[in-house]
Amino acid sequence: MPEIIDKNTLRKKMKQKRNALTWEERERAAEDCLRQLKQVPGFEQVTWMYCYMSYLSELDTRQMIQSFLKEGKRVAVPKVQGAEMEFYEISDLSDCVSGAYGIPEPVGNAAPVTDAGWILMPGLAFDPQGNRLGYGGGFYDKYLEKHDNLVKIALAYDFQIISSVSAEIYDKPVDYIVTPERILKTK
Repeated sequence: MPEIIDKNTLRKKMKQKRNALTWEERERAAEDCLRQLKQVPGFEQVTWMYCYMSYLSELDTRQMIQSFLKEGKRVAVPKVQGAEMEFYEISDLSDCVSGAYGIPEPVGNAAPVTDAGWILMPGLAFDPQGNRLGYGGGFYDKYLEKHDNLVKIALAYDFQIISSVSAEIYDKPVDYIVTPERILKTK
């Protein structure tokens, strides 16, 4: 029987594992994850990529965003305003400055983007059923409650996939988990 770990202990454990990775390991993981992401069915056709701006030891999305823009995809990144999060289009990484929690956010006051596309989500742990352990703010779950037209894809290091993640009724499972080594379709 798998060991039951409370959410805060699991968050701490996963952050420690991520933080232990060298810069070279993180860079290689981001490159490999991008390569895997491009193998997910429908990648060539998707127009909008809703992508988190990586922070600290999260799987790095900067080169992914640059690649998407170079390929002609439209990119929107999140901005937290109070208890809510919205996504705004960017045309370059320089369109972002340090925002809530020190995470890069888009500048400007353009209307939020709500078109169909793929949403790339961060997290601390994931299970094969698509359950996701985030940071505890519920920003993505609240956003997805209003925007169910998005294909939900978690980006993760392989060690972040565990046998089971405790899920609440309001948690939105992801459709895919993409790691440097594999693509896991969860449904």
